[in-house]
Amino acid sequence: VTECRGVLDNNQRFSSLPTYLPVSYRLFNAETSFFLKEANQDFMRNSSLQSRVESFFPYKAKRPPVLNASYGPFSVQQAVPQDLMVTSSSFGSATKFPYNWKLQAYILSPKIYVSKPRVQVLFHLVGRDWDEYSPAERLPCLRVFAFRETREVRGSCRLRGHLGLCVAQLELLPAWFSPPSVLAGRKKAAEQLEGSPVELYYTVQPGDEKGECTAEDIRKGNAIRPGRDGGDESMSHLQRIGSVSLYRGQEASQLTELRLDSNVVVWLPSKPVKQGEVVNVYVTIANNSTVDQFILRAKVKKGVNILGARTSDPRQWDVTQEVGNGGKHSTTTVTCQRIAPSSRNRSTSLFHEVVQLDFEIASFSSLSGTQPISWQVEYPRHGSSEPALAEIFICQKDLVGIVPLAM
Repeated sequence: VTECRGVLDNNQRFSSLPTYLPVSYRLFNAETSFFLKEANQDFMRNSSLQSRVESFFPYKAKRPPVLNASYGPFSVQQAVPQDLMVTSSSFGSATKFPYNWKLQAYILSPKIYVSKPRVQVLFHLVGRDWDEYSPAERLPCLRVFAFRETREVRGSCRLRGHLGLCVAQLELLPAWFSPPSVLAGRKKAAEQLEGSPVELYYTVQPGDEKGECTAEDIRKGNAIRPGRDGGDESMSHLQRIGSVSLYRGQEASQLTELRLDSNVVVWLPSKPVKQGEVVNVYVTIANNSTVDQFILRAKVKKGVNILGARTSDPRQWDVTQEVGNGGKHSTTTVTCQRIAPSSRNRSTSLFHEVVQLDFEIASFSSLSGTQPISWQVEYPRHGSSEPALAEIFICQKDLVGIVPLAM
């Protein structure tokens, strides 16, 4: 979509002619194009004999659209400048890559923790003519830059395949997670909660003779102030992707709540886990509960190994565990006994952690992709709760995120 303006040399004069310039417009170099009318357009905007504003939409334009304006026997046409296009191309010169190509970039995880100091950015091609796709087509390379203060990290990838996509990875050094060298007091407190920001940019460059990305940076100047020594046509300017936040602490596990009754709540991971990983399950009791003893029973199917249970607060709770192995099922019985009065702390949490159980995902059914765990809590001489079922989702690879691809 673009807006074009035309200006007449002669001055406007009062006459009986209409108050708009009766010029006819046509568009070329596009498979389909049509002019747009704004819903709330000011009718006085084109009430002039000197200028006129029109918005239009070119579809599948392989070259810069050409606007033709005619008035009576007079006619003139001109290519629409790239900077007037609302969705300007990210590929720079149209002689290097097709005019209608656009790039979409997605940051797969906006929060980066020191335990996994990796930034991943997915790129994919938009506006490609799939009817003219050739396996021998050499798609361009993308170079990604991450900036924090005066430090810089780079990564690259090349667009490939029918979808024209790639994922660029940047490995951040541990020093990036340290506090900034100079920081105001109020901003320091905010960064501890919101994380330290890191800006991400990218450039586009052609591949080498084999279509691979060049190892050296052929761009003139430096990354923070590119083009100081003159521009290079083979490299586009820095395009901003967005920002990520760095956190010095460990990544907080995303847990889902399974309430067994009004006293006991079990917390399980909500993210999928890989085969062979250990799943940590946390058992908590309500802070206002008067229960001094309870027995927790868990039953798992074949493919899940019960590793062990350990108390989370040995000063208040004593924990014992019994494991039973059957043919198709395994069970664990954990007896929790309060050994000290409940401490009336000022914690805002509604629950107090009592015990942690560890399970190993040894195998899973490829049909369901889950492993169920059945839970039940029992109180001596006071009955038991109804069985509750929880499911652990299994994946064969790390699931970073889901990205919608609109071609």
